[in-house]
Amino acid sequence: MKKIDLHIHTVASASDAPFEFDLDKLLNYVFDAKLDAIAITNHNLFRKEQFSEISSKVGIPCFPGIEIDLEKAQILLYANGSDLDSLASRCDQIESHFSANDHSTSFEQLRAIYGDLSEYLIIPHYDKKPAIQPDTLKKFGDSITAGEVSSAKKFIYSIKDRERLVPVYFSDCRISDQLISSPTRQTFIDCGQITFGAIRTCLSDKTKVALSASDGNSLFQVFEDGQMLSTGLNVVLGERSSGKSHTLRRLAKAFEQVKFIEQFSIVSRDEEEDKRKFNEHLSRGNSLHSRDYLAPLSVVIDDVLNVDLSDDERRVEAYLESLLRYANEIDKLDTFSRAALYQEEPFDEVEQTGLADLIKSTKNLVRNEEFRDVIERHLKPDSLKALYVELMQLYTQRHNELQKKQWVNELVREIKGKLQVRSATPSVAEVDFYQTAINRRKVAKFSRIVQQARKEREISRKPLRGFEVVASVGPFSGAGELKAVSKSQVAFSEAFKSYADPYAFLQALKDIDDRVPASDYHKYFVSIDYKILNKDGFPASGGQRSEFFLLQEIEDAKDSDILLIDEPESSFDNLFLKNEVNAIIKSLSQTMPVVVVTHNNTVGASIRPD
Repeated sequence: MKKIDLHIHTVASASDAPFEFDLDKLLNYVFDAKLDAIAITNHNLFRKEQFSEISSKVGIPCFPGIEIDLEKAQILLYANGSDLDSLASRCDQIESHFSANDHSTSFEQLRAIYGDLSEYLIIPHYDKKPAIQPDTLKKFGDSITAGEVSSAKKFIYSIKDRERLVPVYFSDCRISDQLISSPTRQTFIDCGQITFGAIRTCLSDKTKVALSASDGNSLFQVFEDGQMLSTGLNVVLGERSSGKSHTLRRLAKAFEQVKFIEQFSIVSRDEEEDKRKFNEHLSRGNSLHSRDYLAPLSVVIDDVLNVDLSDDERRVEAYLESLLRYANEIDKLDTFSRAALYQEEPFDEVEQTGLADLIKSTKNLVRNEEFRDVIERHLKPDSLKALYVELMQLYTQRHNELQKKQWVNELVREIKGKLQVRSATPSVAEVDFYQTAINRRKVAKFSRIVQQARKEREISRKPLRGFEVVASVGPFSGAGELKAVSKSQVAFSEAFKSYADPYAFLQALKDIDDRVPASDYHKYFVSIDYKILNKDGFPASGGQRSEFFLLQEIEDAKDSDILLIDEPESSFDNLFLKNEVNAIIKSLSQTMPVVVVTHNNTVGASIRPD
């Protein structure tokens, strides 16, 4: 097995933090890590002279390459090194492109610069940010067989999935004078002599890549001293104060996405503080449920958000006052105020939202294939199509009428304005009584809906790992609760004075600064509270809450690269760990590395680590 690292930076590009390349550090890395081949892949540039110097000094095969920003992702492109001048010329075009444009290269530009891409080895960021998009990957066809991943977990995931690319795990390191320890991320390939062709062959076959030389993918290196870790379940056993926690902290620094459950971090200490944190945790975990419950209320709020009853009142008052003035001075009408258009009322401009929704629903019935048999048992296809056509014709007719009304209204307003400017007779102010009435009805209905949503009741129960999570709704009891929902320093005390009147409360929310966005208004009308019940149906005790927290934290680790647990026996009894925790840890370790630290050999043995 040969150990390779084909992702090494030696020049600080515009995309990097500044660093000074140190050749001695690179030589030390090659020696300490016992590398068999490396590649130099600087960001959007290639330095021929520097590469030639490195290649002559490292004593192992060194391949020229470049890391290119491509369609919002990054790819590594390598050449066999037989024509450095040609490669340098092509890479200079990439560098010039970024100097002038400062944005990603397109696939078409890449192919225009490098020609036949099958002559190169191309490895995209795959399960690593910024990752190549499926559409971009398809453009390369068979030119890409391997993809770079960011963790051992993702390496194993790609190995097991037959549909995914061959994974590679590289350091992506900057070789600078500040480099303290040698990187530990490399890939082993099963080949004899290292050549460009041999590497390409190995990186098209998952059976020829591994995380370790002799243990395949069951172990991988984590520390520069050669310490290995299982890709499954690990136990670190040692006496107190023997450096176990220190080892976990070192591991935490070695990975990008880490779930670290530190000793005593979950145990209840202050009852009230513990309850508060517990409720926050449940709220976060059930945020999707909260959004589902409040979604209809959000729609209603959007509908009344721009309703201004005070403005409607002012418009009606202005209309009545102007009407009285006009009536008092009707005997003084001049030539301009006697014109028919002087007091003309505009046409009502009623939008066709209801008809548009009906057309959309009919269209869905016509096009639906999943339930075609059910639909056709009750509605004839020809009748549905005829309905759709007639509705469209009606919509077109009404739309044309609306456009005519809008045109006439605009013309009348313009003429009236000119007449009113030249007349000494007072005019009657315009007011849309229909819209004013609609606005009042909207606000009244909005208030009833909010009051209904605030009625105290239980809205859901769902089991969760031996417990039951109960969600209840009701009104907020104080401004402090609103502040907790916002998770900001915004003061809600003034707004809460109007809380009993939903419409007035909405106006008060609008008066608060921009740190309360309109898209979040619905969160402040109804309180959703979560509590957890034990298997007997009673509220969970402090100890049971801690057990629930531990199980939840372990389950949340599924999106991390590694799970670290520090001495769980210090906070939980052995029976709970054996009956509840071990099974979850075992299951999780099938997909990611897990490390449990303990000073108790009984606990260590009961976990049955790999």
